[in-house]
Amino acid sequence: MKPPETLAHSTLDTLPINIAVLDDEGTILFTNHAWREFAGDEDGEMEGTNYFATTDVDADEYAGKALDGIESVIDGEQDLFTMEYPCHSPEEKQWFLMRVAPLPADEAGSAVVAHIDITQRKLAELAAERRSEELKAERQNLKHLVDRVDGLLKAVMGDVLTVDSREAIQQTVCDRLAAVDSYQFAWVSELDLRDETLSSTALSADRPTSLSIPLDADDPVAKAARSEEMQVVTGDIDEQHNRLADSEVASVAAVPLVSGDSLYGVLTVYADSDDVFDPREQAVLGTIGRATAAAIDARETSRLLTADNVTELELQVTDPEVFYIDVASELGCSMEYGGSVPDGEETVMFFLVQTDDPSAVCAVAADHPQVSGVSHVSTADSSALFEFTVSDPPVVSVVADRGAQTGDILVEPGHATVTVTLPASMETRTVVEQVRDRYPETELLSVRERDEPPVSRQAFIANVEDRLTNRQLTALRKGFLGGFFDWPRDVSGEQLAESMDICPSTFHQHLRAGERKLLEEVFENW
Repeated sequence: MKPPETLAHSTLDTLPINIAVLDDEGTILFTNHAWREFAGDEDGEMEGTNYFATTDVDADEYAGKALDGIESVIDGEQDLFTMEYPCHSPEEKQWFLMRVAPLPADEAGSAVVAHIDITQRKLAELAAERRSEELKAERQNLKHLVDRVDGLLKAVMGDVLTVDSREAIQQTVCDRLAAVDSYQFAWVSELDLRDETLSSTALSADRPTSLSIPLDADDPVAKAARSEEMQVVTGDIDEQHNRLADSEVASVAAVPLVSGDSLYGVLTVYADSDDVFDPREQAVLGTIGRATAAAIDARETSRLLTADNVTELELQVTDPEVFYIDVASELGCSMEYGGSVPDGEETVMFFLVQTDDPSAVCAVAADHPQVSGVSHVSTADSSALFEFTVSDPPVVSVVADRGAQTGDILVEPGHATVTVTLPASMETRTVVEQVRDRYPETELLSVRERDEPPVSRQAFIANVEDRLTNRQLTALRKGFLGGFFDWPRDVSGEQLAESMDICPSTFHQHLRAGERKLLEEVFENW
């Protein structure tokens, strides 16, 4: 067996800690293997040298502090001395924990000095401190962003809520943004479907000419409209933007004004520095854009029933899956839409069909997946009235989702020409795009604006339909479309009552009640 002293030395040699034993004068009596390896003293030549004498106290602040600590333990002034210190080399950074403790009086030596490598712990602590500082900075940035968004949004919305038109909203936002120190100019453009261009409608400062950008152009404004996502460009800015700003533009932010499925234009902001539109600033502008679009959307939809003039779109739909196009194509006949009436969760659509064979129309329509029921109501000359029950009226429901109304639907083999009416101030592109999303081959044939009477057609129809029950509206539609009001009558009340699955007296009750409400609306409110 090894003697105790040899065993102790062998044990210390196995530890990954640099250990030295000093006497009361500071002379090194023993170093373990880790110490010798770290110090490059494989032969143990440091043993017998004085630790104090070999330490340069002027080398750094830690050297002097270390010697003072060792002496205080040797002199019995403290039972333990510890100190963390860096020990970096050109190749790597290292940190150590120095730990000095006294030896018992009966041992050969006075103190044990240990240097423990704490580099991994120190690196983890430094990383945690850096992350803490980063989080603190992120919190400050977030607070700055929230304060900026909140302040600018409140200012913009405070101004917007005091105006009563789309034009005033756009101008107010441009003026407010142009007042921001980091911005030079702001403007809003709207899309003109007739020539597929984005033209300026509001500017933060007067300019002798307006700007018009093709929708398919390689320009941030056009890209924002096409993608409905914010576009930021720095550096190579097209000269037309410099002219509009009346100065050199370093960066452009084009913000689409989107609310729901509606694109109300593009808000464009210029800056004379290329670092203005950072992610925080983009978040601010994105919020402003959404708030502005929501304000415009609220103004536009509120004008639907009280518009003094309207825009009339004429669309051509060629989708063969639309049941009335399929029926007309299959039978080679023409059809004319006569309106719709809700029937529980489904809708009844009325069509006048030019046919001498009503049974053929019923047979073809009954096989179509969109039609859950079809009925021949009456025939006058070569025009027969049919009612088709569907869960989702083709084209009509898509248009209604955008707040517009379907007027005429004229169907010929292979296509249907649909007239859609909406307020002149309403965004027409979204209506067209909504129909095209559902029926991709849809073509816009024309866009017309026309005047409406003081009480618009939409308002009058809405008022009438609000007063009429579904049964009353159905009785009136069937009577009108079927020829009940013609002279001589093309259809009897008994026939219409049978088509509604009610007795003749009940049909006439519905019809007379509907007539009275309709006349009251005409004579009292029109």
